[in-house]
Amino acid sequence: MTIRGHTIRSDMSAVSGLQRRMTAALLAGLLGLAGCEERLTAPANCPQLCPGRIEVRDTVLDAVPLADSSYEGYYTAGQGSSLRVSYQFPASEDRAVIRFVARPDSYPFSTDSVVPYTLDSMALQLSLLFRDSTVKDLRIYLYRLPARIDSTITFLDADTAFTPANIIDSILVDDSVVARKFTVRFQGADTTRLGIPAGDSGILSMGVQLRAAQGTGIRIGGPTAGASAPSFVNYVTIPLTDTTSAQRVWSRSVYLGTFRSQTVPALDPSVLTVGGVPSARSLIHFPWPAYLKDSAQLLRATLELTPTAPIPGLTGDTARLESRAVLVDLGSKSPTISDFNFIGVAKIEAGEADTVSFEVLRQVVLWQGAIGRPPALMLGLSPEASSFTRATFGSTRAGQAPRLRITYALQFPFEVP
Repeated sequence: MTIRGHTIRSDMSAVSGLQRRMTAALLAGLLGLAGCEERLTAPANCPQLCPGRIEVRDTVLDAVPLADSSYEGYYTAGQGSSLRVSYQFPASEDRAVIRFVARPDSYPFSTDSVVPYTLDSMALQLSLLFRDSTVKDLRIYLYRLPARIDSTITFLDADTAFTPANIIDSILVDDSVVARKFTVRFQGADTTRLGIPAGDSGILSMGVQLRAAQGTGIRIGGPTAGASAPSFVNYVTIPLTDTTSAQRVWSRSVYLGTFRSQTVPALDPSVLTVGGVPSARSLIHFPWPAYLKDSAQLLRATLELTPTAPIPGLTGDTARLESRAVLVDLGSKSPTISDFNFIGVAKIEAGEADTVSFEVLRQVVLWQGAIGRPPALMLGLSPEASSFTRATFGSTRAGQAPRLRITYALQFPFEVP
């Protein structure tokens, strides 16, 4: 097109030139981006943002000097799940005594009426919970004791009554038997062995003694052992109408169930004691530095205890040594956490003399934070007052302090940009 002597190019040609210039700029930009491509799969390289390495350390904490002590009397004989009976046993010489709930002279047919009954037969039930099966010729003897025995009975009182004239019966235990429930039945003329004089008001009491080829002990079910508790069973016939009758099984539970020991070891204040009867527990305090309380991640915590002598007990009868965190530090009366998830457990056996080590991390973690629990552990034996096991461990007084081996990690040392 020509205007006033000037020639003007087509609009399409101008647009094409602009497009070429824009395309060139775009390609240059893409080439620039390609030169700084981000590699998402490659390791990051950002020292100003990433945390440093985790630093893991170990430390050993000895118990606070003179702040580890033993206390006893938490449970007494008969309050545990089993009763001890022994014969020439180095760990302890024991006799069990049992008094049953009185048997009334009439049967409670309903809540508002009683009827007379005829006694047909009787039985005594006793549960053997554990014995050393390597000991042969084990026999359990049942003796008649004065009806109204009570908690004041002594070892001598019981032992004096164990005469041939007072034998009710005996139970020969097969050499292969470790635990079993025994039922001794009396019927016909044999019922006279369990005859209860009128002056005894329906009360039957008995003692349990042991004989074997060598010194040993057994555990039998105590009054708190549920279905394994001793029982005095009476099979009676009661009249329903003038022409019919029915037989009933009438069991009498334990009124008093305990055992008496010939000698009871005194609590030694220079060592840490757990177990025995009356049961003993030990409270141990540990130092707890600020860096563990506030700024460390606990990875492991191992409690180490050194026996002062081989642990006495019944061969094969494993006991559980328990470590519990305390809620409040009140000495012997310190309440402990009952949640099993926060209880450390170690199994100990008779004759064990090596260092006892077990994990207590879950208890120690509770010592952390601004309102952490007191840095102390309460040691006890489970079940209490129920076995021959009585362990003594070194203390800070005897130069064998309990130890805590702690493995921990420091908090991430974030770097400053």
